[in-house]
Amino acid sequence: MFTFDNTAIILSATLVILALLTSLLNPFLRKVRISEHGVPASVTDTEETKDADDTAGEAVNTTKEVDVISETACTLPSISIIFTPHDNAGELTKYLPFYLNQNYPADFQVIVVAPQNDHETSDVLKRFADNPHLYTTFIPDSSRYMSKKKLAVTLGVKAAKHDWVIMADICCRPMSENWLMTIASNCTEGKELVVGYTRYEDETSDYRHFERYYQARYFMREYQHHKAYGCPFNALIFRKSIFLKREGFRGNLKYLRGEYDFMVNKYAKGDNLVLENSPEGTLIEETPTGKVWLGIHLFYMENRQHMERTAQHRFLPYLDQTALHGNYLLQCIALIVALLLGQWTIAAAAGLALLLSVTLRLIIGKKALRRFNIDIPAWKIIPYEIAVAWKHLGYRIKYHRANKYDFISHKL
Repeated sequence: MFTFDNTAIILSATLVILALLTSLLNPFLRKVRISEHGVPASVTDTEETKDADDTAGEAVNTTKEVDVISETACTLPSISIIFTPHDNAGELTKYLPFYLNQNYPADFQVIVVAPQNDHETSDVLKRFADNPHLYTTFIPDSSRYMSKKKLAVTLGVKAAKHDWVIMADICCRPMSENWLMTIASNCTEGKELVVGYTRYEDETSDYRHFERYYQARYFMREYQHHKAYGCPFNALIFRKSIFLKREGFRGNLKYLRGEYDFMVNKYAKGDNLVLENSPEGTLIEETPTGKVWLGIHLFYMENRQHMERTAQHRFLPYLDQTALHGNYLLQCIALIVALLLGQWTIAAAAGLALLLSVTLRLIIGKKALRRFNIDIPAWKIIPYEIAVAWKHLGYRIKYHRANKYDFISHKL
């Protein structure tokens, strides 16, 4: 029967209040701004001037368009894009044209640094040899005792003819032909790093889309609060002069992966980093295989042990997951015990609290996913939120069982 003594009222109110409060401890609720500038408006505005009917008007508009593009070219830096493929001849064939054909009014070059004995990659590069934007160099076979990926990036930086350099992944393609213009528009006075947002292609499973975005929100929020920690994305702009002055990857050369994380962790200071996450500034990454997906998690667990500000970065995710699981656990226990004891007031409150938690999290999560054009059915949000922690535990177990020499280039 329903009773309204002090104990029942206090317990019932506590359950409902906790449901409301823990719903606020949610990465989807914390504001993440979407870049609004995108492609300089003056360039896209010129498209509207092409509707003039008379010949004289068209001539005037054409002249204006040339002037606008010339003016835009003056505001955009010359830039070099570095790719370091390793057995990625197929991806290079598919995606290299997307970069070589970018709509970019300033000068740019695409540098491909490949292993010297990768003949398939060499054959692909020969097909694009006539493109004036392409420059190719190779890693010597004799390189030892350091990450070949980091060595390749370093060689690419030294070969770059421009101070602004983009480190990107050839397994990704730009969302549009204005990607380079969009991301490079952030290269302004006082900025030294620009992170470009990356998302998986549509064919990727819903859970992997969800987890990638769920974790990315913590990083994006840190960028926008000038507390950058790492980089889970596949595009990073930095200055060649600063990279060489501070000796590039020195301090983490032996670690096989983590180029983007180590760069941001080492070079991000105060407000010198900008995030570009508008649709036109986004890269689309190929669906990861099971092996690649596992490797991403295991290598990250290794690399974060050698990065600064790790405890600070991990605090919010732990707090959010503790609140999430603690709230559901308390509600379930209260509901079961109340039903067994016939405390219907508390049972009703526990049911209401559970309904509030689920409803609020569904609304908040769906809205956040929609803002970044991630189409995941609302009913999957709750189980996916819970699964993040348990899958993370599984990766930790696999990491602790792994041979630690698998994460470095040589034994000490």
